[in-house]
Amino acid sequence: MASHFKTVAATCAIAATLTYSSLAVPGRVSAVCSNVVTPSYCPVLAYGFPLPFLADSQAVSPVGSVARDPLSLLTGEDDILWPRLGLTSLFWLLVAKIGSLAWRRRRA
Repeated sequence: MASHFKTVAATCAIAATLTYSSLAVPGRVSAVCSNVVTPSYCPVLAYGFPLPFLADSQAVSPVGSVARDPLSLLTGEDDILWPRLGLTSLFWLLVAKIGSLAWRRRRA
């Protein structure tokens, strides 16, 4: 049981590291630029892979910049797109699990 817990914890840690590392990949997402009468959408800078999940905030962040360090993520300078973050994390968890299974088969 303890060995199983260690394996799950290691796989989750690898997936979290890969998710955070994917912030090196730039992209674009549509965001609300103005909301006077009807919402107006425009492309904004975003980071993450396979789905960009950290987008440039139109309110607080300097235009055209996305802070990717952990402290800026916690202060809320930029917008975290939670559904995209969840799908990206799930993708990297699947990659880590497949890698773990391939590693075990190769060792056996």
